[in-house]
Amino acid sequence: MPSRSSAVRMRLAAWLGAALIVVAAALASAAPVVAAMTDAQLVATRVAAMKQDGMLLRGAKSLTGQEAIDAATIILKNFTNFPALFRKGSITADSRALPVIWENWGDFTARLAAEKANAQAMLAAAKAGNKKAYLAAIEDLKRPCSNCHLAYARVF
Repeated sequence: MPSRSSAVRMRLAAWLGAALIVVAAALASAAPVVAAMTDAQLVATRVAAMKQDGMLLRGAKSLTGQEAIDAATIILKNFTNFPALFRKGSITADSRALPVIWENWGDFTARLAAEKANAQAMLAAAKAGNKKAYLAAIEDLKRPCSNCHLAYARVF
């Protein structure tokens, strides 16, 4: 049974997830929707998705069964969508993204692809009920997130 703080984080993450469902569906089905998004919309969407991933990863260790599957599914969808949300130059005052992202686009997208693979491993482990592999996948997701932020995000 998840702790009270874990349950609160999961509810908040679910709320953020609901807010992102429309955007995620649009990203999965229609590239023109992303092309029509303003820089502010792109930034807001990717910031919300990253916050959601952070909350889910912090609470994921205590999750089992369908909750673990749901968390891993959301994280995988976010990493699938991230490249499209980083249209060249999409920086606003609310963005932590540094211009070096687009200068090193190959490295940046390779990092996102590796994290997507980690999220796929997390989902597979959750579906299989393999707690050891699930916990390992969570750790495999956390480290690269921090490293990518060190390289490509400014600190407020």
